[in-house]
Amino acid sequence: MNYRLVFNGPIKATPGNALRARVANILEQADFESLTVIVSSEGGDTREGLSLYNFFRSLPQPVRMHAAGHVDSMAVPVFLAGAVRTCSPTARFYFHPFAWTFDSSQRLDGLDDIGQRFENDVLAARTIVTERANLPADLAETLYGRGSRPAVVIPPQAVEWGLVETVEELNPGAESQSNTALWTVTW
Repeated sequence: MNYRLVFNGPIKATPGNALRARVANILEQADFESLTVIVSSEGGDTREGLSLYNFFRSLPQPVRMHAAGHVDSMAVPVFLAGAVRTCSPTARFYFHPFAWTFDSSQRLDGLDDIGQRFENDVLAARTIVTERANLPADLAETLYGRGSRPAVVIPPQAVEWGLVETVEELNPGAESQSNTALWTVTW
């Protein structure tokens, strides 16, 4: 069975844990042949994004990623974990300098540690994009550097930059696909 798993949510701990659990469940199916993760995400936490990237890169089976909507911010490195990457004609990839947000659990005496971790996470995300998409380092710096302007990448440019191999619809004829199962992630 060819599985398609829809992930339409933020890159945060709870949705990330649900995504990992669902992927593991699909890989355990007796009829498993392949997995395509259909991604549309606004991005989210650098820590969770790097964790999801490493999760997908460590799976015993290759996973195809398909961008079906916006793949924004930290969702881009997660998307790039796919062994094969495609996108719909209307997909978009959004790059911007990463921002650091605070929550009520952060203490002032820990800001230096948090800042150092954040800078390392940004470097790791930029390295993933540079290596997995074969982008020149100066272009990645332009996309992620402090003071840079946000950039929206459309499908033809995504192919040119190596974010995706092809632009395609998963079911262009809108026909029944008897050997395909559609699952979703809920949290």
